[in-house]
Amino acid sequence: MFCFFFFLRFSTVPEHYFLIWLALEFHSMKILYNAPAILHKGAIIVGDTHFGMEGKLRRKGIFDNQFSLRLFDKLKGLITQHKAKSLIFLGDVKEDITMLDETTEHILAKLALLCPVTIVRGNHDGGIEHCGNARIVPSEGFVYEGIGLAHGHSWPARELMDCKYLVMGHQHPMITITDTLGKRHSEPVWVMAEADGERMKERYEKFNKNIRLVLMPAFNPLVGSALNFVDSERLGPLLNNNIFKLDDALVFRLDGTALGKLKSMM
Repeated sequence: MFCFFFFLRFSTVPEHYFLIWLALEFHSMKILYNAPAILHKGAIIVGDTHFGMEGKLRRKGIFDNQFSLRLFDKLKGLITQHKAKSLIFLGDVKEDITMLDETTEHILAKLALLCPVTIVRGNHDGGIEHCGNARIVPSEGFVYEGIGLAHGHSWPARELMDCKYLVMGHQHPMITITDTLGKRHSEPVWVMAEADGERMKERYEKFNKNIRLVLMPAFNPLVGSALNFVDSERLGPLLNNNIFKLDDALVFRLDGTALGKLKSMM
């Protein structure tokens, strides 16, 4: 079991970056090392697996019939390694928007043999209620052991805003970095942002003024959107309405390296 504070301790980033991740450790919400996943109170939490992408890949000339199964194997490894008691998906379990495809149904059935599965409905999860082996939660999300969990394409339920942390998917956050040779490289990142209290009041009458938004990188490595461009698309009502201060958000690599504030990378 890993938490980012071990790696930040040896970096040159400001001390308060380290303290933020140390706070996550004391809250028992652990960001797993080199994995787009959280371990909290016995549950593995992931988002945006987009199972069943093989058809889309074939249409682009890429033939890989084992892609979704490799994602399953990676998930199974995390469940086994951390002796997880449950698995929570933060939406977009599958790629097909309107129907439950055979690949996703098969993978969910296999996962349900390992531990109970909960799915927060995402905008790609039409028909997911037919899987028959998972608990389905509305897109507004739910509170799990003190943290708010939502997909992100719709307004979270009010009770989630009372939590210390609100964890969301949907955005598939990435950062594009240009090296000294001028070549661009994109990689998934974790993003943590504080709330804008005044804007929050416009939507929620009651909320935790210290709430922090944690944007979770997609579990599927083929989906992602770079946030460090002026015209970057910000998905979902929370980000579109600037409820959280995304430009001032802290950005972390999957290995725990703190990259600084998002606005410094624009």
